[in-house]
Amino acid sequence: MPELPELQALAEGLNTALSGQKISTVRAHLPGALKSADPPAQELVGQKITKAWRRGKLIGIDTDHLSIVIHLMSAGRLGITDSQAARPPRNAIFDVGLADDRRLRLRELSSKHRATVHVLTPEALGTHGPLARLGPEPLGLAPEAWKAAISEPQARLHTALRAGRRVAGIGRCYADEIMWAAKLAPFTSTTRLDDEHWVRLAKAADIVLGQAIDRARERISIDLPNKEARVTAAHGHYGDPCLRCSTDLERVSYVSYELVYCPQCQTGGKVYADRRRSRFLR
Repeated sequence: MPELPELQALAEGLNTALSGQKISTVRAHLPGALKSADPPAQELVGQKITKAWRRGKLIGIDTDHLSIVIHLMSAGRLGITDSQAARPPRNAIFDVGLADDRRLRLRELSSKHRATVHVLTPEALGTHGPLARLGPEPLGLAPEAWKAAISEPQARLHTALRAGRRVAGIGRCYADEIMWAAKLAPFTSTTRLDDEHWVRLAKAADIVLGQAIDRARERISIDLPNKEARVTAAHGHYGDPCLRCSTDLERVSYVSYELVYCPQCQTGGKVYADRRRSRFLR
């Protein structure tokens, strides 16, 4: 799933490439992906793009009078293409044609269609639920602001980090990375973290996300790749030695993903049972 670093790099690249471009056509290849009806998407035709932006895991495209808000979900991919083929690829969902014959295309790499597009007026944008419900952005967030954002109601740390209504833009990958960098146990309760823990969490988030954004900018500009070429210390490295202490990294497996952690650095030697709804091994 694309997360904050990849989407930030994409938004920056799209902003440079699209600003000032006029929209010539709009086409929904999968009508169900277009979740708004008023105003009609065709009202975008003839408008000039003024800005591309990111908020949480959402990508926005502003025009003179309207905004397009895109949620890629887990399998959506967005980018500018020069292809003028009469028949779009089978995974194409939504196209915004540009006056220079390029097009901004939303694709989805899954048969489970979850990516969404909304066309909104400025007034509707201000109250758009997926945006209005988002918590603060994590980069530069002070320790006390982290505490205010995710400590209540009580939750396991790894769950709270991925809840966009608490803090925006973090998914499974960077939650693993932040917890590993901060030496925090994934299943610890957010209500049990002390002041030192919040300081470590804030510092780790800035380092992990800041470095990931820098790396993403090197490979992502106007198109989101099908696969994320991420550099990670914990996520995806189950069974490998921890880069700090050389202890083999452990995991908790869920239906569609796994949580990876170091039992020495993060949980004081305790190993979580590798099953759904994990508990500590007794």
